[in-house]
Amino acid sequence: MNTSSPAARRSRTIDVLVTSPAPIGYDDTCLSTEGRFATPSAAARFAVTHAAALDFDSTDITVTITVDGAGDVCVSGTPGEIACALAAIQAYSAGVRTARMPAPGYLRAALDEVALPIQWQGGVGPDGRVSAEVGVDVRVLSTRPDPLPNSTLLLGQWAPDLAHRLAHDLARSITERSGQRTPATVTHLPDQGRYEITHPVPISGTDAAAVARYIRITQLRANLAALDPVADADCAVGAAAELHVLESYSRHVSSTDDRTVR
Repeated sequence: MNTSSPAARRSRTIDVLVTSPAPIGYDDTCLSTEGRFATPSAAARFAVTHAAALDFDSTDITVTITVDGAGDVCVSGTPGEIACALAAIQAYSAGVRTARMPAPGYLRAALDEVALPIQWQGGVGPDGRVSAEVGVDVRVLSTRPDPLPNSTLLLGQWAPDLAHRLAHDLARSITERSGQRTPATVTHLPDQGRYEITHPVPISGTDAAAVARYIRITQLRANLAALDPVADADCAVGAAAELHVLESYSRHVSSTDDRTVR
């Protein structure tokens, strides 16, 4: 348990290093980005955002977080695995959910397919914008299972009839391209002057396993908190053992520990 005062916690220095092997054809053998932060939330947000930005095919991304010069966390895997591992650590959980993850590739393809013809046929400029007096906002919310961050793609302001057409045509294209049985849905929010298209992003089996692991960790922690340490000792021992195994994917590691959490 951390017993330091609020002032001491605010004065901490948290360094984050995100690395990944470079794709074939790059001059460098390793891509990396780093930052220094005052709060765990900001550090986690940076870590997950930049892990997602380095997400090339067949790469293994590593996030190392160092607090006041001492090793705190080292997580390796996909951006989804990294997000789930950090979210399982209370200090970093809130920052994970505010991270920025890119919209899926098929969404960009659907947008090119749908928006460009509407722009030209409707006489809208190349950025799809119209004057603020008549404009209706259109945005796409790509959702992922908690604790993975969602993605929001802003499509600018459109004339009301074009916004309606764009939203519904784009929802159909997203549904077809994503391969999802659950279709993209369109919500019109007239009070906010907005159409919002919502669709679930398919995630890999690896990321699905990481999400399931995170959910199980939170369940076990809640169960242990509710158990009586004496009357429920047998149950507590079993639950604690399972929790220890699951937390090995996201536990704090000391600076002298050469294990990489995955």
